[in-house]
Amino acid sequence: MTSSTFTEVTSVAKEEVWAFLAEKENWAVLVPGYLHHECLQQDEMIWVFKGDFGIIEKAVKVQLRVTEVVEQERIAFDLIGLSDPINGSGTFVLHDVNGENAITGMLTMKADGFLATILNSVLEKFVPQTVKAHVTSITGKIDRLNA
Repeated sequence: MTSSTFTEVTSVAKEEVWAFLAEKENWAVLVPGYLHHECLQQDEMIWVFKGDFGIIEKAVKVQLRVTEVVEQERIAFDLIGLSDPINGSGTFVLHDVNGENAITGMLTMKADGFLATILNSVLEKFVPQTVKAHVTSITGKIDRLNA
């Protein structure tokens, strides 16, 4: 299992940051390698993105299921691998850092099955890069929208 956390600060008001995060489609399109997404229900989506796994790039399809929403504070979700036996969970937490608003993204992923050993070693590099790029893209988009 591989986990990673990344925090980015923004000067945008907490209400504006939360308004952006509360709409899953806003951050779905900012997933690194985004190809497309589909809304299934209010708390469920399918994401398809191109994953760069070092020596190979491939389309990855996951189902995102929101598991917890604490208004203006936290969104938690599970990821269920649909194209590959890779599952995980993540959160976005909105909090204060030295008087400014910050978003902390956390992601944990684990591969199962026949290729688990190989896939888990690839995830050790992929997960930290992905969470950093995703949080940076989200805060960048929020900053541009509120400039």
